Amino acid sequence: MIIKKGYKMKNILKTLVISFASIVMFTAQSNAGELTVTGTAKATYNIISGGNQASAGNGIAKAIGIANEIDFTASGELDNGYTWGYQVQFDPGDTTAVAGDGKANGVDDSKLTLTTPYGTVGVFQTEGGLRVENKGSQSVYARPTDIGLATGINTTNDIDGFNNIQYHTAAGMLPYSTSIKVGYASGLQNNMNSSNAVGEDPSAAADSATQIQILATPMDGLNVGADYFMNNGSKIAQGDTVLVQDNESGGVFITYALGAASFGISQSIQAPQVSRTALEEIGTETREDKQTKVSVAYNVTDNTSISLEREEGSRTSFGPNEDASYEGQSLQVAHNMGGMTTTVAYSQHDNVSYTSGNDMTQILFAVAMAF
Repeated sequence: MIIKKGYKMKNILKTLVISFASIVMFTAQSNAGELTVTGTAKATYNIISGGNQASAGNGIAKAIGIANEIDFTASGELDNGYTWGYQVQFDPGDTTAVAGDGKANGVDDSKLTLTTPYGTVGVFQTEGGLRVENKGSQSVYARPTDIGLATGINTTNDIDGFNNIQYHTAAGMLPYSTSIKVGYASGLQNNMNSSNAVGEDPSAAADSATQIQILATPMDGLNVGADYFMNNGSKIAQGDTVLVQDNESGGVFITYALGAASFGISQSIQAPQVSRTALEEIGTETREDKQTKVSVAYNVTDNTSISLEREEGSRTSFGPNEDASYEGQSLQVAHNMGGMTTTVAYSQHDNVSYTSGNDMTQILFAVAMAF
């Protein structure tokens, strides 16, 4: 089947640009802003054993690490009561930095927002994520697939992978504390551009991308949400003639808190873009990745919490390949001592990287001080 998008998203871009320009025109002067620095001073000791590891021949890998991200945030208020915010994040250890993308200098991402009674508009550079697939997590430290082990489980698309502009509805505008956020990424760029930047990457897989997120609180303790991401104007890979499947993804989540206990569940699906020279030549490309995550947490005391989370990933292919799966679970205990939090996490991972029998065990110790 050839999948085509029957609608265009240019009107969304025009609406966002016009809204931003109109708001700026009516803001004559701003007062002096404030600058704050935030981050987490965190040290970890991670032990991973088993699986297809090549670590000194004994199948055990150990690592000591310290958090290396820090945020500089500036904010202020205009004469008419509108507020603005600017944030830049520094990550000297960003190993994804490559020449020309602007990240090699340690700048990880940045954003500039303007909040009005009618909502918030903003410009984001590799920032402003809208996917909800992880919002159901109740783990007291982090999800099993987010504590230092490259499990291979796929994640859905997120607009924060690109430079984008967004509009967020104002607080209280909609019933049930509902918020709607729309993001638009033109050109699918992810460079840390300076102001007055020009040009787009002609090799991008699509002309642009759009993502929509909806969050709501229908009743006390209950939170729900969903998101949807899609490419606009997808391009066929060089040498191919048929767009077999367009790139799109989305997710839903539910969380509920009752007394000292909280519960969360989420599910997400991604269909990657696939093109070939002919439909009959489709090979072993991935047709769909699906993730399901269930977690529960309990506050044992005012200072001690415990959680258990299980993640499952499944992958189906176009070709004759058998469906693949991953399963991971993590039991975690966190204790706060007046500004310092210590955590111990014990995790098990089955079929890491969707490889049958590639099972690993992980123990992580963490100490964190927030500032």
